[in-house]
Amino acid sequence: MSRPATLTILQQNLTKNLVQVRNLSDKSRIWACVKAGGYGHGIDSAIRGFSEADGLALLEIEEAYEARHLGWNKPLLLLEGVFNERELEEAENLKLEMVIHNEDQLDWCLNFKGHLTGIWIKINSGMNRLGFNTQTMSKNKLKKISDNLNLLRKKVINKNGLRWLTHFASADQPNGCQIPSNIFQISLEHLNYIPGELISLSNSSALVCSPENNSDWVRPGILLYGSPSSNKPNSEIEKVLKSLLPTQTLSTEIVGIQSIRKNEYVGYGTAYKSNSSIRVGVAAIGYADGYPRSAQSGTPILVGNKKCNLIGVVSMDLITIDLTNCPDAKIGTPVECWGNSVSAIEIAQASNRLCYELFTGVTARVRRTIIAT
Repeated sequence: MSRPATLTILQQNLTKNLVQVRNLSDKSRIWACVKAGGYGHGIDSAIRGFSEADGLALLEIEEAYEARHLGWNKPLLLLEGVFNERELEEAENLKLEMVIHNEDQLDWCLNFKGHLTGIWIKINSGMNRLGFNTQTMSKNKLKKISDNLNLLRKKVINKNGLRWLTHFASADQPNGCQIPSNIFQISLEHLNYIPGELISLSNSSALVCSPENNSDWVRPGILLYGSPSSNKPNSEIEKVLKSLLPTQTLSTEIVGIQSIRKNEYVGYGTAYKSNSSIRVGVAAIGYADGYPRSAQSGTPILVGNKKCNLIGVVSMDLITIDLTNCPDAKIGTPVECWGNSVSAIEIAQASNRLCYELFTGVTARVRRTIIAT
């Protein structure tokens, strides 16, 4: 018998979540964000689950090759553009749209002899990661970049010219998009935006909390996977979450049971001391599988169909569970770490992690299964 730790991808729920997210902005086209292997769900499942999306946004050329190989013929966007000049030829062959967020990328594109399908100019609107920061540029620098962007317009083969985007850092906070939106608009003026060129502003949180920014394209990510971007979602996002479904289940089985007396310890470092005589279930999952080591005693976990609590320290291959709420548990009883009955956000909150980290952190040694329908 193989080790029972299993990640089950609920592919049909990806499709259902996309429908719900589209209802939030039915006039915008959707880039479904599938970077990091579809947020840990697998590019193959993401492509099938998001087949009705208008395009897929990803990070690496390798992911784009996989998407094309799997039959995705609609637009693909490289969210950070190319990482070196050599990748431009591959981007051309794959008909990729790409982001330009610095002058080096701009120069590479200007020097490229091939065709550019679609170019998105990224504006730094206050997040201070990637993008052109027009607020700190001299007049000479602004003119140079504007002139180069105008040259670039002549190289792109789409009818809309250049395209423009930014990324909101705090879209779930009150008025979190107001200042970045203003910076973005001022930057467009500085860089000689031409009316009619496409714009993309909204991420998952902005889709819900700042719908006035839902422009030509939106870029939902974590919401498509049924989860929030924060461990403290606001009331607007909480309402939307009720309409979304879990898209993966991490599960395993009980592989050992211990009966311990009051004042005995469980796990490494005497981190947990029992208050009474209890049965302890040992489940075959650990931090080497992607279950967060930072999960504390009291973290919810489903044994059979009963909510129980994690006790002791998460080890590499095993976790320990107080079986008081599930007295019938035995070797082979199924355990749900997160999924249908225990939400990913519950585990994220209990471990001081984010749902992003849980989804992308499940390791290769965990068996994968896909439920397509």
